[in-house]
Amino acid sequence: MTSAHFFCSSHNDASQLGILPGSVIFHGTSIDERGILALSMESTPEHEKILVTYDIEDMTLSVAGHTSNADECVKLLEKYVSARQIILEATTLGFAELFSLVRAFIRLNVKTFLIVYVEPQDYTRPKGEESFALSELISGYHPIPHAIVDLSSDEVEAGVFFLGYEPERIARALAEYQMIATKSVKVVFGVPAFQAGWELNAIIPHLPMLSEQSNFDVAYCSANDPASAYDCLERTRSSLSPGAKMFVAPIGTKPCGIATAVFTSLFPDEAGIIFDHPQKKKSRSSGVNIWHKYSIKIGESST
Repeated sequence: MTSAHFFCSSHNDASQLGILPGSVIFHGTSIDERGILALSMESTPEHEKILVTYDIEDMTLSVAGHTSNADECVKLLEKYVSARQIILEATTLGFAELFSLVRAFIRLNVKTFLIVYVEPQDYTRPKGEESFALSELISGYHPIPHAIVDLSSDEVEAGVFFLGYEPERIARALAEYQMIATKSVKVVFGVPAFQAGWELNAIIPHLPMLSEQSNFDVAYCSANDPASAYDCLERTRSSLSPGAKMFVAPIGTKPCGIATAVFTSLFPDEAGIIFDHPQKKKSRSSGVNIWHKYSIKIGESST
């Protein structure tokens, strides 16, 4: 059985990441200070940067200006698979782009790739408001090719929600897919959080939902550690009945999204994704905190 192994390290700046000369970095569009700094990658060797975008309506992926449907996007990426170091800059990549890239590289038999993520110093909220407004527009739950799941099917037995600061995102999912309430659902908060006390920013806004959905299980994983999130998903997968499936909603921290992308790429017959494709607000965060480097190795499980 194929498995993923995560090797995580934290750094004060980009110069400590160990970027090799000639590396190829896949990135999205920067919308805040940390994104700008992540794309500049100051004090690192020269490397190639490739912009990747995903179109929700057409379900197409654009790589360096070349667009393809999801079924063909592997062909867009195969020319980058060589002896070069492959890096995904997750601070700027959206989840759909991240999943498409991870899935493609696994299909191309890439055994090791790096993912970089930069934590913010703080998240911004409207003046005088207690709640956070991190999204300009939430498009709604649209399918992502190769991760589609039929929630109306009895085969879908369980689900995992990674939760963040915006309770309206899970509320919309529960309203659009009322059959979710019939599944075995686990909601996961990022604890420990990026910074001490930040976990309350996620937990408190979701308390009304948890009160209404008293049958949901509550779990925790480290907010900045995709290995912890991956283990959480693996526990749910191992609890499934033979032939059953699960869904994952990565609406929490980006490291949880990284774990989701790897997990669902490795287990496409057992796990699908529901995602609401938010349009993130510009300057949604301020400052730059810790740089994370996640080295992901794909190999055979020892069990």
